[in-house]
Amino acid sequence: MPVRPHRTVDRVIGILEAVAMNPRGVTLAELAAALGAAKSSVQELTNGLLARGYLIEDDRRFHLGPGPFIVAARANKLAALSLDHQFLAELSKVLRCTVLVGVRVGDALVYADHAGQESPSLTFVARTHARRPLFTTAAGKTLLAGVPDEEMYRLLELAGTEQAGEVRQFLAELPEIRSRRLAFNRGVTFKDAFAVATPLLTSDGSPIAAITAAVDPTEADRLDDVGEELKKAVAVLGPRYGLNHA
Repeated sequence: MPVRPHRTVDRVIGILEAVAMNPRGVTLAELAAALGAAKSSVQELTNGLLARGYLIEDDRRFHLGPGPFIVAARANKLAALSLDHQFLAELSKVLRCTVLVGVRVGDALVYADHAGQESPSLTFVARTHARRPLFTTAAGKTLLAGVPDEEMYRLLELAGTEQAGEVRQFLAELPEIRSRRLAFNRGVTFKDAFAVATPLLTSDGSPIAAITAAVDPTEADRLDDVGEELKKAVAVLGPRYGLNHA
């Protein structure tokens, strides 16, 4: 069967992500509003998550329970989530700009960590671990270009009709992304976001993440040079942390 979204699964994930992003906890009414669903439907899901330890309830507010953390601790196969922060810090120092590590989560790009100067938009997205479309961000384009064509087109088909132009733009850029091992975001997602990304591999050659270098808009004209410097820096520093570059 083809891989496609499932409403119940989407709602469960939506509940967990909404709760995870709010340290004060989330009420049932807030969850229902966020999901655009009836409170009775959402309550059935929260009851199930409470029963399995994926949520806890305190003063009528939901918080993450131990379940998600236990699953992550048992699996922990995504090396990018445990990537040494010092690696990013060294890259940021060498490149003299903000550096972020992004991973693919389903059909989206999520930034797992960052180092360097604060960027009003990018570092906020990194701090909140917000989902971003794969085909618009530099890191997302890098990861999307690295999957087999069948999987790539399946992911692109999930885009809404209002995103058709962005999908076409990604496909136009695809040959260059694959040949140069670089993908760019030139103020597309945010007006101050000028970034370039390159793939990150484990020691056995498996892709695990994309490393992004983001510059100030006043330095947008040097983004191509930053991309080449990024590839060289990852090639030099990566092996010290058990990582390779494509």
